[in-house]
Amino acid sequence: MTAFSRLWRRAPLWRWSLYGAVFFLGLGLLYPTPYLLHRFPFLTKIPGSAAHRGQTNDQPGAPSAPDAGQAPPGSTPAPPSGPDRVGAPDINTTFSGGIPFGGHTLPLPAGMWHPVLTGQVGPGGAVLFTILARTDRGIVTGVIIARISSRPQPGQSADGVENSCHDDRNFASRVLSEGHNGLLECWAVARSVGSSSDLVNAAFQRLHTLGFPIPPLFVATTWVRAQAMKDGSGVNLAAVDTLLAPVKPASIQLLAPLPYWDKASLAKAPDAERFVQATTHWMANWVGVLREGLVDGLPGNTAPADVSRDPAAPPF
Repeated sequence: MTAFSRLWRRAPLWRWSLYGAVFFLGLGLLYPTPYLLHRFPFLTKIPGSAAHRGQTNDQPGAPSAPDAGQAPPGSTPAPPSGPDRVGAPDINTTFSGGIPFGGHTLPLPAGMWHPVLTGQVGPGGAVLFTILARTDRGIVTGVIIARISSRPQPGQSADGVENSCHDDRNFASRVLSEGHNGLLECWAVARSVGSSSDLVNAAFQRLHTLGFPIPPLFVATTWVRAQAMKDGSGVNLAAVDTLLAPVKPASIQLLAPLPYWDKASLAKAPDAERFVQATTHWMANWVGVLREGLVDGLPGNTAPADVSRDPAAPPF
């Protein structure tokens, strides 16, 4: 009798631990977490696994960035709600630098970004939207919510578009144009702990369902622009919200307790104050990149590296 066979007969706890190791290894292969799929993409190729079944049903195609408003290869269309068309792309797809968006380029801050939801909403699908998330070691460190009109909208669509820039709760804000030559444009920095938008809530629910840890609070930057057409046919709209996670590396622990992220209490938490100041400084430069991408034309269709690093960006 060999030493192994004697151990096998005399150590039942060790024997059951081997059974358990094989069992849980099999479960891990059949139902891999998003983090494992990101680190080991070959897991999606295992026949019978949940990832493989999802990939087979979704028929993923090339990983090139789809234009927002079109269901990309590898997407699972969400049930339509009225005239809206919403798709849930393959979360394992990654983009960096910039992506096509409504005939323009949506610049992306530093890091790898995953598509969460994309589609068209409003009468006749007149507004394109895309929601992306950035992760670092499995933690959500940023979320982008971008919207752009596919054709001129009625003038009343621009009413109140700049209201977010006049909120007294903002950490910072700047009005770049307030109606001069038919242009409204501004940006702001504020805290964000939730949304009244069903689409945004659906995006966060999808991230939660897929197992991505989400911080309890974000510092949000908002850029909005409304340009009236010279022929009076309507207004072209564009808006980008960038939510940055003020957390410690590889965790969802905030740099300061939740109550200190209020404008009146910010000065009592130096780490929080530094993050907000850094975000404001970054946004003052980033807004020019957003304008180039969604209005004027972004050189090389990618965000310049020296401007793209936001305060929540992952390490190099």
